[in-house]
Amino acid sequence: MRLLAAAACLLALSLAWAAELPHLSILAPTPELAAHVRQVVEQSAPRLRAWTGAAPARIRVEVAADHAAFAQRAQALGAPLWAAGLALPQQDLILLRSPRQLGGPEQFAPVLQHELMHLYLAAGLRGRRAPLWLEEGLALLLSGEGGWTRAEAMTRAVLSDKLLPLAELERTFPAEPFQAAVAYAQSYYLVSWLLKNHGEESLRSIVASLAQDRPLTAALHRATGRGLAALQDAFFADMRSRFSWLAVLTGGGFLWALVSLVAMVGLVLRRRGQRARLRGSSPREEEPLARPRRREARDRLRVLGEAGMQPGLEAPPEGPGEEPRQK
Repeated sequence: MRLLAAAACLLALSLAWAAELPHLSILAPTPELAAHVRQVVEQSAPRLRAWTGAAPARIRVEVAADHAAFAQRAQALGAPLWAAGLALPQQDLILLRSPRQLGGPEQFAPVLQHELMHLYLAAGLRGRRAPLWLEEGLALLLSGEGGWTRAEAMTRAVLSDKLLPLAELERTFPAEPFQAAVAYAQSYYLVSWLLKNHGEESLRSIVASLAQDRPLTAALHRATGRGLAALQDAFFADMRSRFSWLAVLTGGGFLWALVSLVAMVGLVLRRRGQRARLRGSSPREEEPLARPRRREARDRLRVLGEAGMQPGLEAPPEGPGEEPRQK
């Protein structure tokens, strides 16, 4: 009887967990890739729901087999052809390049997670808009895209006293490469700071307040006890303390030398890997793309107008430390 009761409990728990997952349909070139997509979605779903307080009823993921297939589908959707992927919340749709086009399997999951965040956030907002720093910060944190790039940008911003006001990061990010890098770093660290100091409930509260059409400063005050100005002061003070201390500890120049060395080694290894793949492929095979740069707000605006973006802008200039996109 005890075994039957335990089995019944496990079955009930598994059914409850499955019920929390959106209905998922996947179109991929191979069964193995489809299984990988499902695994990423199932692993990401609990955290996405915890952060946004909602989930889309269904998710459709399409993985293009090659560049031509992606270009054809993206063109039909009105998306930029060079994008790594895109999400259309009103259609519950995510369109992705294959891992080979992205430069390797390790690049695929972060792109998928980034697009999943847009669908979950749109479900939580119910047609309202979130500040761009919240959207990008959540996506960066979910996909694990922090590391040296964000730390370097934040340290440079702190040391040069060039942190960007949060009010300027609500609808778009700067076009200038250094400022754009700072905008992404601030977004990443601000969401991390909210989670550390106020917990997941603060994110759910902010999203719920925005969904009720409350002003951002009111949503922040409800979730953290601080309005936008006071929250910015507290966040900036923490960043100045944290990253100024980091710069002093590492001797300033040593930090930049180490960051430059890491970036240089990574660049050399990526290029060697690409050359090796090209030597091993037939002339008819498609050349793998360098990892596409994360789309800045204005680049997906035409496609994701429903998520609060502005249309009609061109692809951004290359950011610092990033390889040019292959055309």
